[in-house]
Amino acid sequence: MKKSHYPLLFLLLISIWPLRTIAQQELVKETLKRLQMENIQVGEKSDTLIAAFETTVYRSNYHALGLAIQGLLEMPDISTLQLVLLDNALPQLCVTLPAALIKEYKDGKIGLLEVYRQMQMSTSGMTSAMHTLRGNHRERSTFGKIDFVVYPGVTLINNVTYKLYRAGFELQPAVEAQLWKGASIRLQVCFPIVNNEGGSWDQIRPGYLTLRQNFLIDRHWQGFVTGGNFSNSRIGVAGGIGYYSSNRRWRVEAEGGLTGMSHLYGKDPGISPWRRVDGRIRVGGYIPLLNTWIDMDGGRFVYGDYGMRGTLSRYFGEYIVGIYAMYTGNNKNYGFHFSIPLPGKRRSRHAVRVMLPRQFSYQYSMQSGPDYTRKALGINYSTEPKATTNARFWQPDYIRYYLIESTRRMEQKKKQGTKVL
Repeated sequence: MKKSHYPLLFLLLISIWPLRTIAQQELVKETLKRLQMENIQVGEKSDTLIAAFETTVYRSNYHALGLAIQGLLEMPDISTLQLVLLDNALPQLCVTLPAALIKEYKDGKIGLLEVYRQMQMSTSGMTSAMHTLRGNHRERSTFGKIDFVVYPGVTLINNVTYKLYRAGFELQPAVEAQLWKGASIRLQVCFPIVNNEGGSWDQIRPGYLTLRQNFLIDRHWQGFVTGGNFSNSRIGVAGGIGYYSSNRRWRVEAEGGLTGMSHLYGKDPGISPWRRVDGRIRVGGYIPLLNTWIDMDGGRFVYGDYGMRGTLSRYFGEYIVGIYAMYTGNNKNYGFHFSIPLPGKRRSRHAVRVMLPRQFSYQYSMQSGPDYTRKALGINYSTEPKATTNARFWQPDYIRYYLIESTRRMEQKKKQGTKVL
């Protein structure tokens, strides 16, 4: 080639490169849309393809991430890939697959399991990635889409070891929607099915009636503000803020609220003045070797007593089993909790999506005696269903471990099927 042709070749490469970049971004979008991801934004910075997306269609976060990685690895001529996982359009975790790692996989030198082991997972890079995507068009937005979620409600309570004196089951359907970035609304009604006592569990009554705003400050600080009707017949406002480490192995949180009694059932419904102030500070940490999260918190409960609580939760994929102990007012309370996945690994979007929650979550309390109840000790409330909280577990070690384990089991089943044939 003559030297005089070099400038023409250079101009040709410059003109083709933006078209190649746009084509790659469109291919990423189409791949994620085919996998039914939502709130999709795609961009590029310094030879790094960046894609942010939400996985609300899938019950399991790690399963959804695996599908996205497998689909994008099939793209031709892909360089470094950076994926940002979202929750209500707010970034939660950044996953980076370096160009060298992708090349090794495409050349057949390593398999999918090794890709999962070597890829980078943390909150680092999350803020800069979202800054690059700022202003980019959002595909398959979740804002304004309605979910009709039917929550099962169960209560089992006793104050002595030999007698179960409170039991009930009800259905708690809720209309839920994401309004804008970080904002959500929940309107729930509780319908009793069977129980062995009167009171609230024998009445049709409102459940969670809340407007919630989550927010993110940089990549370490997250918080929320919410108002409305909460659990345990409390109504008012509550909020919290927490600091999370880059690898999400530990966190420090502070929460509190101003509430009153919500008696919105029966012949004499009413709401008391908002005078009760509660608050707590919580420190938690994840032990990767045991796939276990430990929480320790202390503070003021709804009716003025102060106490401490420790909780241990063991993760088995989508299953969670744990125990807790609490001490307040010279009395103790302890029990266990669990969370199990409900049917429906994939919940596709429609005009109105009718579904079960991702998980059924339950806590059983074994109180120290009638004095605990008589003095209203340890009373607290939650601002959203526990099943919703459990579905937002974005711990990188947990996601990597069970992503590898689920893929390994799937590959073993394929090999066994091949042998049978």
